[in-house]
Amino acid sequence: MPSEAHRYLVQRVRADRQLTPERASELARQWRKACTAAGVAPWGVFAGLLGLRTDELLLVAAAETGGAAWPALPGLAVEDALDCRPTARPERPEPQSRPGVYVFRTFEIASGDVEEFVRLSAEAWNSFEADPAYRAEPRALLRADLSGDRTRMLLVTWYDGLASWERSRQPAPEARANFQARARLTRWALPIATRLV
Repeated sequence: MPSEAHRYLVQRVRADRQLTPERASELARQWRKACTAAGVAPWGVFAGLLGLRTDELLLVAAAETGGAAWPALPGLAVEDALDCRPTARPERPEPQSRPGVYVFRTFEIASGDVEEFVRLSAEAWNSFEADPAYRAEPRALLRADLSGDRTRMLLVTWYDGLASWERSRQPAPEARANFQARARLTRWALPIATRLV
């Protein structure tokens, strides 16, 4: 069961110019150091493969609920951020370390559908993760409550490569049925494919 004592901040940040792999790595190193100094757990820094600008990164950090000082770096502007709580995953805010593809899929749903959305996801993962046709593991399913009756759900799934992501579009029938039911609860969704920096 996930730790309710943590919250996750997911930021899309933009640099002043396109990020080379070397500059992205240096910014990630500086950001992790700033997280540690602020008592915040760095969960991951991600650069885009598909759907993210070449001058942007996604930063994910976890902190105890309360007045955490989220680290900022000079030269990186926060374009948008979600203050999230864990649902079915992760159990603990452990930094991501596996090479591969991390797909960030944001869903907007009605706030009253959160429990059903989480249940359908967790149930689907039983057969989704076990499928021998590909390698995939949902790493986080986070919720961010918005004004009115809207909630954003953020699903971060690890794949060993884009070929696995493509094969996973045809999961086992049990998982497919749950994903289709989950899609009926979704107002819109946005996937972004990234790599860990």
